[in-house]
Amino acid sequence: MVDNYDESRSSGAALAATIEMDKDKRGKARTVKPLRQLWPFISRYPFLLTAFLIFLALAALLNLGITEALRVIVDCGFGGKEDVSESCARYALGDIGQMGSYFKFGMVIGLGLALFSALRFYFISVLGQRVITDIRKAVYNKLTRLSPEFFERVHTGEVLSRLTTDTTLIETVIGSSVSFAIRSIAVSIGALIWMFFISWKLTLLVAAIGPIVLIPAILIGKRIRVLSRSSQDNLARASGRAGESLGAIQTVQAFTREAKERADFSEAVEKTFDAHKKRILVRSFMTLIIFGLGMIGMIGVMWFGASEVAAAQATGGEDGLSGGRITQFTFLAFMVVSSTGFLTGTWTELLRASGATERIMELLAEKPHIKAPANPAALTNTQGAIKFENVNFIYPSRPTEQTLQDISFEIKPGETVALVGPSGAGKSTIFQVLLRFYDTQSGLVTIDGFPITKLSPQDLRRQFAIVQQNTPLFSGSAMENIRYGREGASDEDVIAAAKAAFAHEFIEKLPEGYLTDLGESAVTLSGGQRQRLAIARAILRDAPVLLLDEATSALDAESERAVQLAFEDMSKSKTTLVIAHRLATVLKADRIIVMDEGRIVETGTHKELVNNKGLYARLAELQFDAAASL
Repeated sequence: MVDNYDESRSSGAALAATIEMDKDKRGKARTVKPLRQLWPFISRYPFLLTAFLIFLALAALLNLGITEALRVIVDCGFGGKEDVSESCARYALGDIGQMGSYFKFGMVIGLGLALFSALRFYFISVLGQRVITDIRKAVYNKLTRLSPEFFERVHTGEVLSRLTTDTTLIETVIGSSVSFAIRSIAVSIGALIWMFFISWKLTLLVAAIGPIVLIPAILIGKRIRVLSRSSQDNLARASGRAGESLGAIQTVQAFTREAKERADFSEAVEKTFDAHKKRILVRSFMTLIIFGLGMIGMIGVMWFGASEVAAAQATGGEDGLSGGRITQFTFLAFMVVSSTGFLTGTWTELLRASGATERIMELLAEKPHIKAPANPAALTNTQGAIKFENVNFIYPSRPTEQTLQDISFEIKPGETVALVGPSGAGKSTIFQVLLRFYDTQSGLVTIDGFPITKLSPQDLRRQFAIVQQNTPLFSGSAMENIRYGREGASDEDVIAAAKAAFAHEFIEKLPEGYLTDLGESAVTLSGGQRQRLAIARAILRDAPVLLLDEATSALDAESERAVQLAFEDMSKSKTTLVIAHRLATVLKADRIIVMDEGRIVETGTHKELVNNKGLYARLAELQFDAAASL
């Protein structure tokens, strides 16, 4: 049993860190038009969308209203009773001559803003999570329906990146960025209109200051993103190398390479530090530019406004400005500048989310090559008769290499047939075609006389139980992994299958027996233990046809003998097709089919093939002579 399994390797924190590093590396679209393809997912929830828009409008209105509350507090709250004007009186919550009456008005506006902002956030966040959940389910549902041919064209890592990183990018945009962007646009437009009515002169001054602040911010922001990418790349390389060396720590120590690994990691993280330091320096400079120019500009505008008020008061004129108006104007201007600055960053996020949407929609638009016919035939009481007639096959990813050439053979119900031959002869491809993971270019494959293309893929595959050479298992318990063969099987059936596969004894010794969590891909088990679980899974499935692809390759001699007896017992009532490199495992097969370079070159029993002095005889001589010399 492997005793150095580290659960953190598959932890949520590690996945989140990976997603975060991948987000900035994902390509951006040129426009935000692909985001329109999200509308079918969003429009399913009109209540959430309508509630969000209502509270967004109310929050934006009160966001502007808070500046009016500030004006009222300054102009009305600090005056005496004799200074109270009619315009002030309508805002007082209580005695119009009391300062607190105007502060209460401001508190009410602030409370309303907080309430509507919270409701806006709630509804858009729930909508975003609901939409992204639907997208993830739609993508995964599509992926499980796609043919293996798709996974030859697109790497699994890229598919998982679309399912995680790309959906996370979309989630960020729907759940927050779009909300803030719409609010920022609404507040900016409203604030500009209000500012213009307060003082068109001051509004023009603010408009002149905006580009002075925003242009440097945009230019420096691009530089920051480049440096962020560099630091993330360095960190990814350092983390990747550390993961490799720690995962193979015994090899590192056996070759006394600890010092070299430490030096390489140290160099990588120092480069990461240097990149981070450059990014911090540039960001600090940007902060200086934005805050420096912004604050100087805003104070300059206030100075100009105050001078206008003072000049009007000195000459006895009235231009409509007051201390409260100037305070209100300043806050409105700050809203415009800050909202505009936010929009520049949001635009980049929207483009990145647009690119993510394109990649997600590409997946959803994929069509499986293997489809069920319009009116599929129904298999009942399957006997397990299999027939290949003049089958030719070429893998789509290797169009110049013909894997199967004019393959014809027939297997009777209950017969055990072995496929042997050199690596690359086409043995495993027989299984791929039989399970209809791929369709042949020509020829006919039937089960019980039904062409497999006339059956639904699901109905066809229910007729098979398979034990594969690479023993794929899943995270979860031993009980769950065995029950994967037949959903709904009782615990007693699972235990009986484990006993038949000679897995019961080692499972019982696990810390929690059948309920022990085996870790990701059952990494806590040895190769032989994993293979016995896979065999138990196939036994539990109890399908009419049993497919064994080097099923005992990871077993010791004693376990292999025991499992062979189990298979022999199963094979009495099932059609069995066996792929084997070790010829000793197929000596009792009813028939042996010998393949080479995609063709069937010999067929017969072990004794007949040995007497033929062909390819099988040469393979048998090499293996059995080698075994005898040990």
